[in-house]
Amino acid sequence: MNRLVLLLLAATLTITSCKKEDTPKTVDNDFMPAATDSLIAMGNFINEVHPTSGIVKLYQNDTDYTLEIENLQSDNGPDLRVYISADKGISNSISLGALKAVSGNFSYTFPRSSDISNKDNVLIWCEDFSVLFGSAILQ
Repeated sequence: MNRLVLLLLAATLTITSCKKEDTPKTVDNDFMPAATDSLIAMGNFINEVHPTSGIVKLYQNDTDYTLEIENLQSDNGPDLRVYISADKGISNSISLGALKAVSGNFSYTFPRSSDISNKDNVLIWCEDFSVLFGSAILQ
């Protein structure tokens, strides 16, 4: 009986902790490509474990890449991060940092010295539970 109670308590804590929302609800930081920025790839987010939609565009200029996310809609979760990855995992990826919001328009800039030659997946990843919320393939 005690074992059953402990299992139920553990399951409840796990489910409850998955619902912790610490990513801002919305933000609109409109990115306007400069004349020196070239669009090199784009894709659409698809659902993985959580409903996720939106458009992702990758620009480059002489010194930087800019990943623009447009019209994002995703569930909230604890410690959501954005990665550019070789696949749908984060072991061969570049971290772009915390997801700025679960809806809206925003961008991430990172140096051209980053090797993205084999990385064509953009991931929204929950660090706390190692869960892929949504992904987009850059084409």
